[in-house]
Amino acid sequence: MMFPTKVNKPFWTAICLIIIGVMLFSGCSIGEKKLPSDEANYSIRVGLITSQEGVDDPAYQMAWEGLQKAEQELNAGIQFVAAQNEKDYPKQLADLKSKGCQVIFTIGNSATAAVLEAAKSNPKIKYICLDSSIDGQLPENVLAVTYRTEEAAFLAGYIAAKTTTSHVVGYIAGDNQLTSKPLYYGFRAGVRFVHPNCEILKGVAATYTNKNRVEEMTGAMLESQADVVFHTAGMAGKGMIEAMKDAGKYAIGSDVDQNDVAPETVLTSVIKENGQVAYDIIKQIEDNTLVFGKSVSYGLAENGVSLAEKTNTMLPEDTYNQLMAYQQKIIDGKITVPSNENGKLVVTN
Repeated sequence: MMFPTKVNKPFWTAICLIIIGVMLFSGCSIGEKKLPSDEANYSIRVGLITSQEGVDDPAYQMAWEGLQKAEQELNAGIQFVAAQNEKDYPKQLADLKSKGCQVIFTIGNSATAAVLEAAKSNPKIKYICLDSSIDGQLPENVLAVTYRTEEAAFLAGYIAAKTTTSHVVGYIAGDNQLTSKPLYYGFRAGVRFVHPNCEILKGVAATYTNKNRVEEMTGAMLESQADVVFHTAGMAGKGMIEAMKDAGKYAIGSDVDQNDVAPETVLTSVIKENGQVAYDIIKQIEDNTLVFGKSVSYGLAENGVSLAEKTNTMLPEDTYNQLMAYQQKIIDGKITVPSNENGKLVVTN
């Protein structure tokens, strides 16, 4: 097909409308993966609700990879839909129900109110709220999973303290909500464990998508001599990594291994193992061994949180070996990491 060398805006608008129309007519939807036909012989049908960025959002990327693994190994039919905002969750929950999903995953506290409401009306559907803290008695078809992120963040703080030469490090959060705070307190405990007088700069970006905002905050920290910065700001955190790369300093990522963003800059990443947890939950549901109606907590011992695999390539051998020794002490209960302002770091022999 030949296009004219000079065309006006209406021409390209018409082409775009035709393409979108074909997609909609054929049943495709931007930002979601459809389940195959009802005739497909799946052992279980599973849905995931993501943010508006879909599975490209690091917070949802690993969960989707876990569902893909379940599709390959456990014969699960899988689908994701994107919620545009908190008010959109009821609609997306109803959409997944209409498409025959027997298990629905959400991530984060913003979805929990809608999940609890949907669970009342749909007792046969299993709802799993990953990285969510829910108070009180849960419905018998709801499972809430919290992560002891402070444990992995402590190890990240240890790395930051062993790496800094200015004795100034930074932390940038996407928000200041309940699930974000343990990351800061764990990181702070790890830094202070090595250098009690190390200065820790803290910033709350109030965004998980605005890279420019996080980059600006990073610039201010660099001006204050920070040479290692840890972010928990989702997709926006790439702004910090890029700023630290340009300055020749070091970064610590989150959610997924972000070493590929800047291989010489990212020392490690603090990971919530949503993918492995989601896969394990689907397997337990298929085996009929999972108990719902409660909250569970996963840390290093349960493989619920971790540091990126490439960490060992970014650290001196003795530093990495000592890091692994402290990780084992946390797993064995010989180190208890604080998750709030009043918590204390407890180290026993």
